[in-house]
Amino acid sequence: MEEKPFLKKLGFIVAVASGAAVGIWLLSGLLGLAHAARLGSVAIVAVAMTYAILLALPKRELKEKSFLQNIKIKVPVFLVIATAIWFAAGAAGFPIWWQIEFVAFAFVGLTYFVILDLKAMQPEQNHISWITRLIATYALASLIFINITGQLPQFDPEVEVAKLDRPPIKLSGLAGPEVIAAGRSVFEENKCFNCHKVFWEGNSDRGPNLGTKQIGLYDEAYIKEQIVKPRVKQSPGFDDPKSKKAMPTYYGEDLDDDSMHALISYLKTLRDPEHAPIEGKLGEQWSWFDDKDIIAEGEKIFNGEGTGAAEGLNCSVCHGKDGTPMMTGALDFRDANKMDTQKMPDRLDGVPLKDWPDGLWYKRVTRGVDGTPMAAWGTVFPHLILWKAESYARTFHSPLESRAGKSPIPPVPTKEDIERWKTDGLFMDPLL
Repeated sequence: MEEKPFLKKLGFIVAVASGAAVGIWLLSGLLGLAHAARLGSVAIVAVAMTYAILLALPKRELKEKSFLQNIKIKVPVFLVIATAIWFAAGAAGFPIWWQIEFVAFAFVGLTYFVILDLKAMQPEQNHISWITRLIATYALASLIFINITGQLPQFDPEVEVAKLDRPPIKLSGLAGPEVIAAGRSVFEENKCFNCHKVFWEGNSDRGPNLGTKQIGLYDEAYIKEQIVKPRVKQSPGFDDPKSKKAMPTYYGEDLDDDSMHALISYLKTLRDPEHAPIEGKLGEQWSWFDDKDIIAEGEKIFNGEGTGAAEGLNCSVCHGKDGTPMMTGALDFRDANKMDTQKMPDRLDGVPLKDWPDGLWYKRVTRGVDGTPMAAWGTVFPHLILWKAESYARTFHSPLESRAGKSPIPPVPTKEDIERWKTDGLFMDPLL
């Protein structure tokens, strides 16, 4: 019987597979299967079609390949695939070790296919011979895989079992620092580091860095809502569909009251007295000093129009709504070259207002200025509100619309930085 031309075979295979895919898609829809299950069913048809096409290819005379012929196509293909895997995994927010593991899988695949195409050392004698060689090849590939992946970080079963057997947190009788330490344990045990960094700690930027964002500035109700109902209000820069679904919604059920309280207590410590809060994803971040929404809120607070916790704060009483000082000695925010006050021993000499570091703004507002009506507002109002007012105050000498670009994002504070903040007494909270 005369064999059909390849193109006819191809047309027949594609037609049958397309019909099967459409039929399966419609049938699975009628059965109410999930979208992912329907896609999976169609993918199986696509794989079957691919195999059928490969089997239908015209038969060629098999020739042994030299080692160079064996790898000259495989290695470049591997490099392209490995590079694509690396960047795709990074873009998807996978930790660095996962990226390495994915590329390791690709390398194992390269090695396996190179071995399969090695020049035969001797002709196969019988079925037992080639079955033995096939098993040996598989065993070698498995050995390579196990050795490569064995070099990657491993879970210690005893540690994981100990976590499961750990008794629930009880806060009764614990002092503040102990509660914070317990909250840190809750954070670690619930794998929060898989998506969130805390300043320098962590290996994923899938979610906001809770340190540089300064989640500790927010009140307990807001933090709890972010844990229990994370999709009610997305963090700025994380409002894309993928990010909206990334945060699990089961922590409200999984965490008992003591664990939740401890976790919030720990998160409340995540503040930075030297830098304004940072929003957005890595590579697309911005400071509150460049955030038009924060500045708009800050304007209301500055002018005494704030509500809730900001009620009663009115910076314009002394500094003027248009920036013109209303009280003798009040800092003129319009003067970009104004120097720091001489009344404070920790003054920053020789640095004009336009170049003041974030930490100096924060210090002057929260701690006040000795011998002046500038009170230590940090002992009266939440620091979240004060950062917003400071963001607006900066616009008097640096209007948002006239800036050439956003301020550079400062380096992520290190462990040594945080210890220095404590040693230097930059935190006003005695527990910090």
